[in-house]
Amino acid sequence: MTASKRPARILRKVDRAPRLTRTAHLVQNAPAPIRPPHRKRVLSRTLIRVGALALVALIVILLTFRVAAALRETQSDIDLAPTTGQFVDTGHGKIFLQDIGPRHATPIVLIHGTAAWSEFWRGTIDHLVARGHRVIALDLPPFGFSERAKPGGYAREKQAHRIEAALAALNVEKAVLVGHSFGAGATMETVMRHGNRVSGLVLVAAALGLPEDGSAPSAPSRILKTFLSMPVLPEVLVAATATNPLLTRHLLGTMIARKEAATPELADILRRPMTRRHTTRDFVGWAQAFIAPDASARSMSPSAYGEVGVPTRIIWGVDDTLTPLSQGQRLSRLIPGSTLTVLPRVGHIPQIEEPAAFFAALDAALATLVVRP
Repeated sequence: MTASKRPARILRKVDRAPRLTRTAHLVQNAPAPIRPPHRKRVLSRTLIRVGALALVALIVILLTFRVAAALRETQSDIDLAPTTGQFVDTGHGKIFLQDIGPRHATPIVLIHGTAAWSEFWRGTIDHLVARGHRVIALDLPPFGFSERAKPGGYAREKQAHRIEAALAALNVEKAVLVGHSFGAGATMETVMRHGNRVSGLVLVAAALGLPEDGSAPSAPSRILKTFLSMPVLPEVLVAATATNPLLTRHLLGTMIARKEAATPELADILRRPMTRRHTTRDFVGWAQAFIAPDASARSMSPSAYGEVGVPTRIIWGVDDTLTPLSQGQRLSRLIPGSTLTVLPRVGHIPQIEEPAAFFAALDAALATLVVRP
């Protein structure tokens, strides 16, 4: 290459430089590209939308159960109650009961648990009547067909007054009381307030909710108390669960150790009163009283059990998960002279789980409590 041509090449290189600089400047000042939303943000928004739709769907389903309950709960107690029983007028409302067996015999009064009623004792009633006993099985409101109470009318003291009033209406001077589960609270309250009418006591898987010695009953959580005081939501929840006929058999099964005992026939018995008018509403009223500590109840004081002078027999299932056996053992220690019979392979409702074993235990208890004429 000649010397004369070199400057021209250098000049062309110099001429190109500004063009490259201008291109770089344009690139640097170009607007930033539009980036797609972050994946996490998209996922978060999607989940919120799905959650909102699920919540709306749940509310619609629950409201459907409440509407279904309202359409179902249209019958009167008179129309639904079995002809094997009778309504007795008392000073504490109209009580439905079944009174079967010889009039001269000492009455055995059967008091049911939560959501049950007198007919749920059918196997026990038939067994005792065949043994020559007079049996009175009554309905504690709001369950069964007895007259339901106004708000605040389900405290143990008031239930005890109902039991005593029913016995008075039947001219029963003395009776042996058999209380199961939730019904044991009203049974014990009757013993402590109206002991003159009680000649003997049998407690079966007694759900008494006794506090520890020297301590007060525990108060319900503020959240639960607030929820039950709301105008609509509690009824919606009860309609979807407790008074939902589709769940009756399943709920019965959760209370027992021997699941096969939750037969369709027993589920039908439990469903029968649930078509009474305003059942769902009245169940909510009972639940409000049930969760609150019954400070006025004598049966909520452990020290009061030491003063029970009525001969007492206690029957418990070893596999009871609702009221563990330890509660029965404590109760046996609290009540002077009481005895505890423990049934193997049995849960919270021995009269339906293992009838033969329960009847044998009940017969043995009554043999020490009932004086035959």
